[in-house]
Amino acid sequence: MNLIAFDQSTTATGWCVMEMDSSKIVAYGAIHPIGTTNERIRITIKKCMTLCKKFEVGFVFIEGIQIQRNPKVYEILAKLEGTLEICLEEKGYFVNVVKAAEWRKRVGIKNKKRELVKQEAIDLVKELYDLEPSEDECEAILFAKAFCA
Repeated sequence: MNLIAFDQSTTATGWCVMEMDSSKIVAYGAIHPIGTTNERIRITIKKCMTLCKKFEVGFVFIEGIQIQRNPKVYEILAKLEGTLEICLEEKGYFVNVVKAAEWRKRVGIKNKKRELVKQEAIDLVKELYDLEPSEDECEAILFAKAFCA
């Protein structure tokens, strides 16, 4: 059975589909929508829904939002997370919203500072999978791995 993990931000959403029992990467990538805020959210939601259907996932993991210094960023992320969660549940997917700290702990990321966390994720994906994806994709890969065997 496959799972998919989405690591969203205001400009990109990293995603990874992984086999749950083997931690084998099926596919990964990042969604980079353009347009107004609502257009970017619509594009992201539609692409996420398409990925879930295409890869026949059984479980969906969405990174929970964190308190942001910028209230507008927080509002955008809340709108994206909530809309994605509801749309996927409406289609019958089992959706889990997980705090970043929780999945990072599960894969052994120890740093707290944003730039160090990003680099640690890149290094860990290189070590585990011998891949060099973008930082958004690396975080999605590790997020998916956190909930596999």
